[in-house]
Amino acid sequence: MRKMQILSCVLALILVSCISSKEEKAEKLIRETLKDYLYNPDSYDPISTRVDSMFIDVSTIGSIMEISKEMAELTSKIGKCEREIESAESSMDIWSPNGYASQYSRGEYARAKEKKDEAMSNLEKYNKRLADKIIDLKDCAKKYHKGEFTGWAVLHRFNCLNGTGTMNIPGEIIFFCDEEFKTCEGCEIDKFENLVKILKVVEDAADEDEIKDFFEENMYLF
Repeated sequence: MRKMQILSCVLALILVSCISSKEEKAEKLIRETLKDYLYNPDSYDPISTRVDSMFIDVSTIGSIMEISKEMAELTSKIGKCEREIESAESSMDIWSPNGYASQYSRGEYARAKEKKDEAMSNLEKYNKRLADKIIDLKDCAKKYHKGEFTGWAVLHRFNCLNGTGTMNIPGEIIFFCDEEFKTCEGCEIDKFENLVKILKVVEDAADEDEIKDFFEENMYLF
């Protein structure tokens, strides 16, 4: 019985040692990485570090965020085209020619129709681009979920002085480290939360319209 208790204690110590080792390796790598990131690296003061196993393809994150940014821009352009079409149609109703139409009113109608035609052409073009980007986003989302161990996700909180060195500001970054803690890539926590929202929408959306609606309602995220 006593031997079992001793063995349990030894195993517990080994487990604690491993956990501590992972955090220490992560903090050392992060400290080196942040030297080129912070305004005042000498004031860097770590607060907490949490290490979790990672099962994602980190290389897809940049592509997902870039595609999302392009989709938000296209959504904005689509909205502008739709407003231009509506405005042009209103003008066409006002200046609709009849048997008593003046040369001026016929000219205004023609200009409004030209604006509508141009806006409709752009709308078709932007909608096609958006549809292509949705396909690209879905492909990246599939690759993101690797399904096998790829390294370590490290949530790191710290304090550091701002650019003028007058105020201490908190920082929170999630780092993606390789299995041996040799390299890492950081992502600010708010950007990562946006990434999670995007992936959830792609996963849960019943159709493309739901994805489009998300980007229309959340353009400010990008």
